Amino acid sequence: MSGPVLAAVAVVTGVMSAKAQIDAGKAQANQFRAEARQTELQGRVEALNFKRQANAVMKQTERVMASNVARAAAGNMNPLASGQTPDLIASLNLRTGVSDANLARSNADMAKSMSKYQADQLRTAAVNANRFARQQAFITIGQSIASAGYLYPTPGFTGNATSTAGASTGGSMQVV
Repeated sequence: MSGPVLAAVAVVTGVMSAKAQIDAGKAQANQFRAEARQTELQGRVEALNFKRQANAVMKQTERVMASNVARAAAGNMNPLASGQTPDLIASLNLRTGVSDANLARSNADMAKSMSKYQADQLRTAAVNANRFARQQAFITIGQSIASAGYLYPTPGFTGNATSTAGASTGGSMQVV
């Protein structure tokens, strides 16, 4: 192959390689975005499970308190009297139940917040993947143009080309 053909092939393959790099960057960015959506959905599911747990704890607390009232009434005690043993037990059960329910609700909020944080990190990675792919493509095109210049040098393109203008005197050639 001649020099101009090799130079053209070098540039064309460089452009094709750059296009492939950009496409790969887009695919990776799309993968990161999909992972971000999946992470957010997973966080919502976890938050919903924690809220269900909080509701279950409160239902269990209601059952325990109802059982305590029934036991107190069966034992000839006033189950609703303030300051007596049944009331103190009910207060303790209620405090424990509400505390556990609040903990589950806090866990729900944290699960949602953490999934949003992780999703935002993945979205940032998607933007960076696109940016890096474009930079690599630009570098590849530059390298292919430089390669073409070395394969088929022209005056002024690479600085390596020499012109041989001038007359021959005394068996030596002048380089200008």
